[in-house]
Amino acid sequence: MRARLRTAADAIGVLVFFVVFAAINIQVFMRYIVGRPISWSEELPTLAFSVATLWAASFCLSARDHIVFDLVHDAAPPSLRRAMRLVAGAVVAGVLALALPAIVDFAVYMKVLSTPILRIRLDLVFGFFALFIAALVVRAAWDVWRALVPPPVP
Repeated sequence: MRARLRTAADAIGVLVFFVVFAAINIQVFMRYIVGRPISWSEELPTLAFSVATLWAASFCLSARDHIVFDLVHDAAPPSLRRAMRLVAGAVVAGVLALALPAIVDFAVYMKVLSTPILRIRLDLVFGFFALFIAALVVRAAWDVWRALVPPPVP
């Protein structure tokens, strides 16, 4: 089940990046080959790239794939590392969980506005940011749980 969810998340990420790639190529073709630029081909890649980045960071990348500064963490003894993960995870989960209602409220508020060319409602665009923040809260809470309940030693 977990592998299927990861595959589905990766497929969605690839699809959105393909939209970026296709729209940019259509833009280049229409502007430089046909000589008739199309306006939507500038807005769509911008929106799709934003969505793809947030989607990939939320659902496709593991914690090990993100950039970290772990010199102090790696030099610390295991018990201190565990405490550092616990505190960092709790702070991140807490702060983002506190901010999430305001972010969702802002995203919902943006339904009255839309993008200038494609007329995509901005609540859908900002909704991906809210989803990203919610995924970070879940990840940070999971890190806290793993710091509190270490895996059994075989």
